[in-house]
Amino acid sequence: MAHWYAVYTKPRQETLAEENLKRQRYRVYFPRLKRTRRYRRRWTEVIEPLFPRYLFAYLREGQDNFAPIRSTYGVVDMVRFGGVPRPVPDGLVEALQAHEDQTQKVHLDSWKWRPGMQVEILEGPFAGLKGIFAAERAEDRVVILLQLLGRTNRVTLSRNHIVPA
Repeated sequence: MAHWYAVYTKPRQETLAEENLKRQRYRVYFPRLKRTRRYRRRWTEVIEPLFPRYLFAYLREGQDNFAPIRSTYGVVDMVRFGGVPRPVPDGLVEALQAHEDQTQKVHLDSWKWRPGMQVEILEGPFAGLKGIFAAERAEDRVVILLQLLGRTNRVTLSRNHIVPA
């Protein structure tokens, strides 16, 4: 019977391990996450591992040889319990694959702003102030409620200029 197994990799070598396992004709799944990160005062999109240092290999007990996986470049070992590789729960990898964006083959950062959330403004004339998230607008804009001059004011900002407080 075939199952998915977790493979533990060396730090930041998941892609190397994935390539080498595929070269050995193993079926491999390496889930990635696409997110927006702040780097040097700019927002950039990055693709990073969904589970750092882990990927999944589809193996058939009794038919596939597990031994070469341990000596593959980029791999430390398979995840083991009691010295024996154990499969991940049934349906886990299939659920991960079903939730990724089919065109880019990555998971999208599903951060959802909810009305009433406390936020902090990072850039612009209101930098450093804290407010309350009110609504999302088109074109990556958001409406924030700020206490200014003794009353609540609605301010429209870029979504990239706020973070949860």
